[in-house]
Order: sequence, then C-alpha cells, then structure tokens
Amino acid sequence: MKVKRLGTYVGAVVEGFALDGNDHSQRDTIRELLLEHKALFFKAQNLKPSEFVAVARNIGTPEVHPFLSGDEMMLNGFSLLFPYAEHPEINGVYHDEKNTRDFKSWHSDQVWHHAPSSVTMLRSVLAPPVGGDTCWADMSEAYNSLSESMKRDIDGLQVVHDWVQSYGTAFEGNESAFRRLRKYYPAQMHPLVLRHPWSGEKVLFSNRVSAVRIEGLPEAESRSLLDMLHLRAWLPEFQCRFHWEEGDVAISENLATQHYAVSDYWPHPRKLERITLAGSPLQ
Repeated sequence: MKVKRLGTYVGAVVEGFALDGNDHSQRDTIRELLLEHKALFFKAQNLKPSEFVAVARNIGTPEVHPFLSGDEMMLNGFSLLFPYAEHPEINGVYHDEKNTRDFKSWHSDQVWHHAPSSVTMLRSVLAPPVGGDTCWADMSEAYNSLSESMKRDIDGLQVVHDWVQSYGTAFEGNESAFRRLRKYYPAQMHPLVLRHPWSGEKVLFSNRVSAVRIEGLPEAESRSLLDMLHLRAWLPEFQCRFHWEEGDVAISENLATQHYAVSDYWPHPRKLERITLAGSPLQ
C-alpha cells in the first residue's frame, strides 16, 4: 500500500489497496488513514453495489436516507435516487437528462440529523470525459485560520440546522410527505465549533446548505457571521480536488470536511452513488 497526499491538509490517494468488505482488518486501516487525511481516494476499485455495501458495513453502520420512498418520488426534480431496491443504503447522485438539478454549494452530509453522518462514501458509476471533479475542504484548518479573538467569540455558539432550507421546495404539491418528515426530522442545534470525537481537533462545523441561524443572535448579526465563516471552506489553501474515473471510490470523514461537486461537464452525464455511515449525537 502506498499513500500519496492530494492536498496539503486534506486528501490522499491510496494505491495498491483493494477494498474488500470481507477483510475485517481493513476497518482499522481505513479509520487510521481517515484520521490523518480526512478524505481517501481508491482508484479503479470497480465494486458491485453489493460489494460497495459490504465495504461500508465493514467500516461502520450504513444509513438509509430518510427521504426514501417506495411508492413515489418525494423529491421531484432532485437527483436523490434509490437505484437498487435490494440496497436501500445506496442513493444515486445522478446528473443526466432526467435529473438536472445542480447542487453548487459547499456542504457536509445530513448535518440536519440529530446525529450527523460520520463518513461519506462515493463510488463512480459513470464519469464524464472531462470535468465533474469533487473538491474537499478541511474545516479544522479553516478554524485554525481564524484570529484568536474570533475563535473566542464563536466558541460555545450553537447553530440551528434544518433540511427544509435545501429540500423544502422539492415537496411542493406533496404536503403530506412534508408534514411527515417535518415531524420526524425537526430542526437541530449543533455547536458552531465542534470538538471532533475522533481526533480531538476543533472544527468549524457549519455549512450554508443546512445552517439557518446562530441561536441567540439577532438575525442580521447571525447571517453576517455565518456568511463570513462559511466562506472559509472556499479557500483553496484548505482544499483538495479529485478527478473521477469510473470505478473509483472516495471515503471521507464527514464531520471535519465539506465537499463540493463541480458542475462543469453537462451535457455529459455523471453518476456517483453514495452511502453515509451513521454518527453519534454531538456533544
């Protein structure tokens, strides 16, 4: 096995490593590499869906996305699909003639959960001939880049996160589904500065997709502060960029990073498939 850094702070390509859900020794290896590099990239794995799920189960506990519906498309026009009835853990992040909505925002996955996802796994099913990269940002280094006075000011603040901010409009005309999900998934508060449960590092834990407001601050002050902090993910110094080829797999630590799918490839289709691993309630 050879590990090659992709970015200064985040990202590494792991060579000579075949992901195998039946090899239980890989769990500790992958967790150790995630702790150091936060995002790992495995070229030409060519996993079948069942093998992708097995790898996920070897690392942690796969989640089933709450917007899964066996009877109807809850999210009309949104590229959150469930391509395999036998593998509900897998959702398809497809961009093709049927699914054209771009998601042009830096984000972490499912921060609006009571227990945000701990790990995000992606496999490339169909890659465009050019473009379609994904970028990752190290939010621990983003926090470290703040002034000491800013760190003191934001330490202890709580941010309200809500799935309605990004998904709400997709439920137009499906009020019953909206009310059902709103009941089971109310808005959540998480620390703006998270002490990471694995590494102990402080992480700037907020993103523009799910963050609604800082609890206890006037709306204008909250919005101004969040906008400024969210821009830290945009700084190239804290990023890496991965170019997909079919068969590649990425495994990233979801609490300490944000990611961004670069939409520069249409009209060529691009199809990734995702599994998230369950996390624990944040302290």
